Parts: sequence; structure tokens; C-alpha cells
Amino acid sequence: MKLHRLVLTNYRGITHREIEFPDHGVVVVSGANEIGKSSMIEALDLLIEAKDRSTKKDVKQVKPTHADVGAEVTAEISTGPYRFVYRKRFHKRAETELTVLAPRREQLSGDEAHERVLAMLNDTVDTALWQAQRVLQSAPTAPVDLSGSDALARALDVAAGQAVSLSGDEPLLVERIDAEYARYFTGTGRPTGEWAAVIKRLAEADQEVAQRAAAVAEVDDAVRRHAELTAEVSRLAEDRAQATVRLTAARAAAEAVAALTAQLKEAEVVAAAAQATHAASTAALTERRRLRADIDERTAAIVELTAAVTAAAADAETAHEVHEAAEDAAELAQAAVRDRADRVDAARATVDRLAAREEVERLATRLGRIDTAQRDCDRISQELATIPLDEAGMRAIETAAVAVERAAGQDELASARIELVAATDVAVRVGDADVALDAGAQWSVRTTAQTSVEVPGVLTVTVVPGTPAAETRAKLTAAQAVLASALADGGVADVAAARALDARRRELIGARDRARATVDALTGDDQVPALRARLATLSADQPAEAALFDLEGPADIGTARTELDAAVAAHRQAVVDAETHRKVANAAARKLSQATTGVTVLREKLAAAQAELTVDTGRLAAQRATVGDDELAVAAQADGDRAASAAAHVAALRSELAGSTPDLVNAELAAAVRGAEELGARHDAAVDGLREVAAGLKVYGTEGRKGHLDAAETEREHAAAQYRQVHRRARAAEMLRSVMSRHRDATRQRYADPFRLEVQRLGRLVFGEDFDVDVDSELRICTRTVSGRTVPYESLSGGAKEQLAIVTRLAGAALVAKEDNVPVIIDDALGFTDAERLVKMGTVFDAVGGDGQVIVLTCSPQRYAGVGAAHHIEL
Repeated sequence: MKLHRLVLTNYRGITHREIEFPDHGVVVVSGANEIGKSSMIEALDLLIEAKDRSTKKDVKQVKPTHADVGAEVTAEISTGPYRFVYRKRFHKRAETELTVLAPRREQLSGDEAHERVLAMLNDTVDTALWQAQRVLQSAPTAPVDLSGSDALARALDVAAGQAVSLSGDEPLLVERIDAEYARYFTGTGRPTGEWAAVIKRLAEADQEVAQRAAAVAEVDDAVRRHAELTAEVSRLAEDRAQATVRLTAARAAAEAVAALTAQLKEAEVVAAAAQATHAASTAALTERRRLRADIDERTAAIVELTAAVTAAAADAETAHEVHEAAEDAAELAQAAVRDRADRVDAARATVDRLAAREEVERLATRLGRIDTAQRDCDRISQELATIPLDEAGMRAIETAAVAVERAAGQDELASARIELVAATDVAVRVGDADVALDAGAQWSVRTTAQTSVEVPGVLTVTVVPGTPAAETRAKLTAAQAVLASALADGGVADVAAARALDARRRELIGARDRARATVDALTGDDQVPALRARLATLSADQPAEAALFDLEGPADIGTARTELDAAVAAHRQAVVDAETHRKVANAAARKLSQATTGVTVLREKLAAAQAELTVDTGRLAAQRATVGDDELAVAAQADGDRAASAAAHVAALRSELAGSTPDLVNAELAAAVRGAEELGARHDAAVDGLREVAAGLKVYGTEGRKGHLDAAETEREHAAAQYRQVHRRARAAEMLRSVMSRHRDATRQRYADPFRLEVQRLGRLVFGEDFDVDVDSELRICTRTVSGRTVPYESLSGGAKEQLAIVTRLAGAALVAKEDNVPVIIDDALGFTDAERLVKMGTVFDAVGGDGQVIVLTCSPQRYAGVGAAHHIEL
């Protein structure tokens, strides 16, 4: 199969595109992203597979959005003996047209044309190979599976030397075995058909038997349960009577414990009240004693605080005097700093004026040298402009002069020589010249043109040179004409003058370059206008007379800088002194603040202590007015005696209660109540269960469950017999297919070797001479070996997988017979391949060009620059 031409009209975003493909070799179709390269593959598939009126999603998606028209696809294809032009328009005004060009011309349309194309392709194209020979950017990187290709299988059979060992009945036998296997199993090995039916029947029979047996067992269980429940009801009735006696005794003991507990709680309340009264009287006595102690402590503290306040006031006065003195010193130091700063500013202004005067002098000198060099450069340029001879003209003159010398030499060698010897005095005319010869004289001349030698009145001799002499004379004349033209263009008379003028020109060019270098060196990174502007600005700030600099301050910049340094040093020292005085003033201020704060705090403490003493004295007087100190002590002693008596009564009752073991009594009561309740619940549940079992037995007696069980067991025996019969046939078909598959896999493995060798041959062009692959019976690459390292295919990088995918498909194309070949389509591949590998991949493409087609679609045509025989088409 070959694709000769593809035309897309109104397809997605493509208004119109027509591409003609060469019949064989590699063709690289390049274009920008989203220009519609991948759409060409999609369009070719839709043209072949979809009808023009199809409403499938794939067909709807290609309808153009920019116009209300139908998408059109036209292709010219040759396959087997056929060559045809096939066109379809989808969506709007759908139509199909087919023109068969060979072996005989036909024209069809509509569904008839569609079916005719499918028939031709099915007869002549291996569709599995056509789909497999594609490397698409949207496809996964799994290894390509070429096992479904009949064309490749035939080629590998021939390559493996098995083409003559087959009988031709093998496919039919395999199909019959597969058909027999399909009666019993699905493609994944699961039971189906008759085998699945008998398995299901046996399973249903087993389930029915189990259900019927469970129903019969349910009746037996109900009879047993009825007997058990009858005995349990009798036993639980006796247990309930015993539990009632135990509960009565436990309740009596619990009531006695409750009465004793109530007496204890009443005694504890009385004891708590006595204890609270005693605690209150004790607290009042303690408070009276603490108040008297506080009054004594505060009186002593007031005396100490009064003395401390007096001392702190004296320290604060001293700190105030020190602070005032430090502030005065700091003000004087700051004034000295300002005076030194003024002196520094004045010295700096003097230095700046002197530095500006020096810069004016430097700039003036520099600009003068620049102007001088520029004038020299301009003068030399003017002189050079008057010389019409340039380097090219001089080369032309030298070349022409050499040509003239060479032509003159050749002319002299090829010219005729006329020699005359006079026997007596004679006058001879040679050409246009008269020559007088004395007796015995000899005269000669060379000539390249026809020349007459005449002895007047005696004879005339004509010398006619040969053809070489005429040609050398013509060459000499042409060379002299070229030299004359070159000299005229250079404005010189001869070659010597030209050489002298050229020497002068070179001398001037050297002088001009030196002048320009001088200008560039003097200018540096600056611009001359900027330098002039800077000079003008500095000059404007200078006094009109240089002597005015001497009116005040130093006259030279060295002295000015010395005075500036001295002023700066004095200013720095003044700043240091001022900072020292400021620190001293700040420290004095902090000391003053601390002293003032200390006086304030002590005075506040003294006032607080006096106020607290007054409050405590008032509280003590008020309490003594209510009750005296002695009376308060006597009342606290009496309250303590009453609290001790109540506590002793509580201890006696608690001991008596502990002797009656209340926890055990309560536990026994709880256990008796719980046991009675549990026995009652169990008795009621047993009675209800007995009633339900009796009712169920009445129902079971009317269902005939034993008869149903016998019928189910009979059905199971029939199902088991049928299962064993079908099982033997199914397992026989499975074994036969397994043996045939094993032998077929072995055969495939033998013819996989030629495919592996072809992949190895092409892969070594890319990966090196130590490249090897492992190929399974499905013709898929399992591992790759390079530099002695074997890596599974899934662990390879994306670039290596992409390169192997292309190598695999090109190997398949190289092996398939010429009449079975299909185009290899590679869509935007090798994006992860480095430059060195791209060159090697180009060698692979060149190696398998052959009679087939390799169509490469890419947005980066430079990736395939290494494909020497590629045909490039740019979209």
C-alpha cells in the first residue's frame, strides 16, 4: 500500500491543503504546532473507516467551526493491483466518490464506493500491520505488538526457512481447535456454553440439596429444642422460689444497716457544727493576737522610714547640683563642636576650589591635545580623499602589470624574427620604416603581424607570422588595454607612479590610524562634548584672576589639604569630648531621677504605713469594745471541749456501723435482686420459646420437607452425571488447545529470530555494536542490552523507548515483502533524543528507505537533518 496524494478541505482548522508524497523513501512533513499534521492521519482513517453520513463523535469533532460547510478528505492510494482516488465529504451535503484508475477504470459513489474500498483494502492490505506501523505522539510507550500481522508472519516464515515445511492445513486445524475450545471456555479461560450450563446446574442442585437438608435438620432441631425448653421451665420455677427467700432476708439486713447509718449522719452534723464554732472562736482569738503584733511592727517600721526619707532627700539635693554642672559642661562641648565644624567646612571649600582649578588646567591640556590629534586626523583624511587609487585598484594594476609581462614574454617567444645582412650598401623598407644598411651590416627585428620587406625597384618580401604569434599579440594587446584602464581609474601614468602613490596612501592611512588612536586614548570612556561642558562649568566657577586665590587661605592644595585634615581631626576630638560630656550629663540625670524616685517611694511607704497603723489601731479598739482579750480566750476553750465530745460520739457510731458490715449487706441485697430478676427473665423467655417451638412444629408437619429432600438428591445425581460427561470433553479440548498453543509458540519463537536480528542490525546503528534485544513470541521487545547491561523495556527512558519504537517499525517494514508493505507513519517523534542520537537515527532511516514509504510529521525538521535521502515538505 502506498499513499500518493492527500487533500484536506475545511477539515478542523484547515481550509485547504494538498500534499503529494513520493512513491518510496523518507518524506518529512514539517510545520508549526497545531497546524494540523496529526489531523492528516486522523483524516485518512476517517476516509477509510467512517461513512459520509456517520454521526459518530470522531466525525463530529472534525467539522470546521469557522464556516458552515462539510469537511472533505481526498486520497490517492495504490494497493496490490489497484490504484484509486477516493473522496468523501462529511456533515453538510455528504457524499462519497471513488475513481478506480487501475487495473481497469471504475467510478462509484455512496455506500457502494465505501464498500468497494473496504473490499480492495481487505484483499490487499494487512490491516493489523497498517495500524501497528505508526509512532504517534498520543500513543503510549508500550512495546509494539506485531504478532497480529499476517504479512510479517509470512516474511518471517520465509526468513526462518519454514515456508516449505507447512502443509497449509494448520490455520484450519487451529481454527477448529479454537472453535471446540470456545464451546466450553471464554477467551480468558472461564467456563461458557454447555460447560458453564452443567456447572451451574450442578451448583444449583447442590444448593437445593443443602437447602432441603437444612429444612429437615430444622425440624429435628425444633423437636430437640422443645424437650430442652420443657425441662428448663421446670428447673427455673424451682430456682425462682429459692431466690425469693434469699431476697427477703437481704432486705431485712439492709433496713437495719440503713437505720444505723441515719443515726451516724445526724451525729456527724452535730459534730461538724461544734467544730465550726470552735474554729470560729479560735480564728477570732488568732486574729486578735495578729492585730496586736501588726500594730507593734508598723510602729517600728514608721520610725525606720522617717530616718530613710531624711537621708534620701539629702542625696537627691546633691544629685541635682551634680546634674546642673554636667549639663553646663555638655553645652560648652557642643558649642566647641559647632565651631570646629565651621572650620572644617571652610577648609573643605578651600580644597574644593584649588582642586577645581587643577582640574580646569588638566581638562584644558587634555582637550588641546585631543584637538591637535583631531586636526591631524582631518588633514590626513582630506589628503587621502584626493588620492583616487585604493587598495582594490592597486591590486587590479598589479594583476594587470603581471598579465602584461606574462603576455609580452609569450609574444616575444612566439613572434617571427626578420634578419637582414647587406652585401652592399642598400636602402630597405621594413613595414612602414626605412632602413639604410651599409655593406656587411646586420639588422634584425621581431614581428607578430604581417610585415613587408621591400628593396625598392628590386623585390618585395612579405613575412606572415603563424597563428600562435597572432594569438599572443592579441593577448598582449588585451592585457595592455586592461593595464591602461586600471591606471586610468587610479589616476596614475604608469605602474611605478601607481606604486609610489599607493605607498603614500598607506603611509597616510597609518598616520590617520595613529591620530585616531591618540584621540581615542585621550578621550577614553568620556565624550569630547561632555569634557568641554565640564571645563566650561568649572571655568565659570573660577575667579577672573588667578591671584584672587591668594587673598585668603593657603595658595597650594597640599597646604589646604593639611589644614583640612587638622580641622577634621580637631572636629572629631570635639565630637568625642562633647559625647563624653553628654554621657556624664545623662548619667547625672539618671542618678537624679533615681534619687528623686527613691525619696518619693520612701515617702509613699511612710504614708501607707501610717495609714495602715491608724486602721489597725481603730480595728483593735472596736474589737475590744465588743469583747475583751481574756473573755475571747475563755470562749475558745469552751468551744474546743464541746467539739471534742461530739467527735467522740461520731466515732462510737461509726465503729458500730462498721461492725454490721454494710458493704456486704448492700452487696448481698443487690445480688439477691439481680438473681431474682435474671431468673424471672429467663423463665419468661423459656416459656415464650417453648410456645414458639410448639407452634413451629405444627407448621412443619404440613410441609412435607423429607419428600422435597429426596427429590433434590435425585436431581443432584442427574446433574453430577451430566457434569462428569461434559467435564471430560471440556478438559480434552483445553488440553488439545494448550498443546497446540505450546507448539505454535515454539514455532513463533523460531521465526522471531529473523525479526530480532533485523532489529539488532538497525539498532546497532544507533546504540553501538554491542546492542542486543530480547524478543518474545509476540514480537515484542522485552529487554535491551547495551555495554553489557541488560535493562527491562519498562525501565528505559522515554527517549530510548521512542528510538526503539521507530527501529522496531522500520525493521518490520524492511522484512515485509514489497507487495505487503504499508507506509510507516511517525508523528512528532524523537523529541527526547540528543543531537548525536539524531544523527544516528538519520542513518537508520537511510538504511531502510527501500521501496516502502516512511512519512514523518514534525514541528522540528532539524531533528531529521541527518536523513540524507529525505524529501522535505513544509506546511
